[in-house]
Parts: sequence; C-alpha cells; structure tokens
Amino acid sequence: MANYFVISRAKPKPGYAATGLKHLKTLADFTKENGAVHCDVGAIQTGANAGSLIAAMFVEKMATIENIFDHFPNQEFYKEMFSTGNMEITGRAIGRIHHRESGSSDKPKYMVLTKFSSKTEMLDEAKQVMDIFMKNGALSCGYATFGAGDSAGARVMGVRYPSLDAIQNAYEAARASDVYASALSDVELHFRNVIRLG
Repeated sequence: MANYFVISRAKPKPGYAATGLKHLKTLADFTKENGAVHCDVGAIQTGANAGSLIAAMFVEKMATIENIFDHFPNQEFYKEMFSTGNMEITGRAIGRIHHRESGSSDKPKYMVLTKFSSKTEMLDEAKQVMDIFMKNGALSCGYATFGAGDSAGARVMGVRYPSLDAIQNAYEAARASDVYASALSDVELHFRNVIRLG
C-alpha cells in the first residue's frame, strides 16, 4: 500500500512532448520494477504549466524513492530526456498520503489534481468530498499533504476519471452539495488542473 508519493514536472522542448511521454512510460515501468506501488505519467492540459509532463510515483517507504532516484541517472531513457536538453525538470515534491479510494479497475484517461492550503488536515471533509466524486464518475482518488518541495504544507487531492464527461458529472454533483461548498469555504485554492494520462 502506498504511503508516500513523489511528483515531478518537466517541460519538454518544442516538438518533444510525444517522445518525452513515451520515455516517461518506460520510467513508470522502471519504478514499478524497483519497488513503486504505482506510477502515473501524463501531460498537463490546463493552468500555467499546460504542455508540461508529469510523473507521480507512489511508494510504501521513503527508502524506495531514494533507491529509484539513485538508479535513474544510469538509465538510457533518463539520459535521453534529461542529459540532452530535451526536457527540463521544473518542479518536484514529496507528500504523505492520508487517504485513498478505488472503486473501479477501469483504466483512467484523466486526473484532476487540486492543490490548496488549509489550517487543519481536513481529513473528514476530504473524505466526504471524494465520496461525492466517487459516486459520480471517478475511478479512484487520494488525499495527501506535501512534505517537501516549494508547496510544503499544502494539501493535494488527485482524482482519476475515465473521460472529461465523467469530470463534468462529478463537479456538477459537487456544486450541488452543501458538503462541497462548506469544504471549499475553508480552504485557499491554489490550482485545479486536468492531466491527460499516458
């Protein structure tokens, strides 16, 4: 079971995004072969970093992150991306996972990643909000707090969906919910971005 995650964002040079995503899929396989529970890769579709690529690796122990990152520089797929100027790392953060839910084994096509600040952990509220999403089209979701990186202390919620239509349905249900409105009033929203998973 994953207790921690590390998410990295990289900006590809013009014309390299498709090739970069292909190499990130190889990277995802490598992480799972070396102890990661799961690894999502994809392209950011919205926000200030639209067009950038991300990799989100989920692990049971922090030692797994260390082991995998120690081996990255020697891998040809990694050299091809980052030793050639084809891609540039523009952000990385590590977080502690508080809660996760999975309701379907269907392959997700999108992830909605929401980052916000709150005075308290708001775990109960997060569970209630995720329950709304899960009952209205989401396939799986998770809630965490960043522990390292530029956003240390911020909360993050990641929700996977099979389609943009499912995202629309989930947020229409959320907007009609007093629970969602109450939770939203207690946080400072940083961003909500759609990621097309690879």
